[in-house]
Amino acid sequence: MTQHMGIRVRRLASAALLACAALVGAAMPATAQSGSDAAKVVKWKGVALQRTSLQWTEKWMWLKDELARRTKDRLQLDVVSFPELGMTGPELIRVLNSNLVDIADVVTGYVSGEVPLFEGAQLPGIYADYAQARKGYDAWGAAVVSGREKQIGGKVIGSFAFSSQYLWTKNPINSLDDLKGKKIRIFSKAQADYLSALGAEPVSIPLADLYTAIERGAVDGAVTGPEWATGVKLWEIVGYVTDLRLAVGGGYVVVSRRAWDALPADMRAVLEELAPEVTQRGWDLGARDTTAGIDLALKNGIKATIPAKPEWQPTLAKIAREVVVPGWAKRSGPDALALFNKNLAPISGFTVE
Repeated sequence: MTQHMGIRVRRLASAALLACAALVGAAMPATAQSGSDAAKVVKWKGVALQRTSLQWTEKWMWLKDELARRTKDRLQLDVVSFPELGMTGPELIRVLNSNLVDIADVVTGYVSGEVPLFEGAQLPGIYADYAQARKGYDAWGAAVVSGREKQIGGKVIGSFAFSSQYLWTKNPINSLDDLKGKKIRIFSKAQADYLSALGAEPVSIPLADLYTAIERGAVDGAVTGPEWATGVKLWEIVGYVTDLRLAVGGGYVVVSRRAWDALPADMRAVLEELAPEVTQRGWDLGARDTTAGIDLALKNGIKATIPAKPEWQPTLAKIAREVVVPGWAKRSGPDALALFNKNLAPISGFTVE
């Protein structure tokens, strides 16, 4: 199943890339520059995952305003969301490398089929909580991601987390055996390995199609974050939310190499000054989205099993150690395990031989 899923994702990403090229051209002007460096006006195209998140209102809109303010309106950012451009996520690296957009949210799980190595920071089962996930992303970003600009689509200026990821289902998950045979929406290869080891059947579905898929019974549940559940009122069609140590939905804010190289030196300096706050905001907002989304879900009748039950913890950690990390390393290259053991093992608490 997973091999066919990977082929299907690559085909969909290629088709989406062509569609995105047409839509970006129609929806946004190309990067524009004029005059000397001192007076140059640069217009950037930005793409964010969705509008139903604080990442949109308090990261992207803040960044847009700060870039304009600190450059005296010489760096102007126009941002739209993935669905508005007909994008699903896996095509983001190719879109950046093709210079169709200038800056974007590159979601780790979504691009795991393109560059499996980057998924190391988001492997389900390896973190006990949100704070550990933040440490993992910081370590992985510095040691692995930032030095591979072509593979990530450009220069990384920050990381972020949309929220902690949970399993949202129509029926309760009272034991891990309740997952057997259930069709569950996932958005990364490692999640597919994780849920498969628990007996579930992973299904890859874009966020834009997920509500309808659950409503119609095409899937029994979905891995997603509370901010998305809030945005679409997921409590209308599911009754339960369960923590399975699925980590966070995170990623990196990336500037295309061409866009970065074309910036005057003073504008690059502005972005470098903003980079630490981009990351801090990205993680603070993810924590707020997690808390607010779960609180609202509970108020609307969803029953929660958060955190994961104590008796589940050994099984989930064992699957991460014996199935998820080795599977990820096999598709990520010969250096993957060494990189994991050096950078993530001190955080996760285990090494993999």
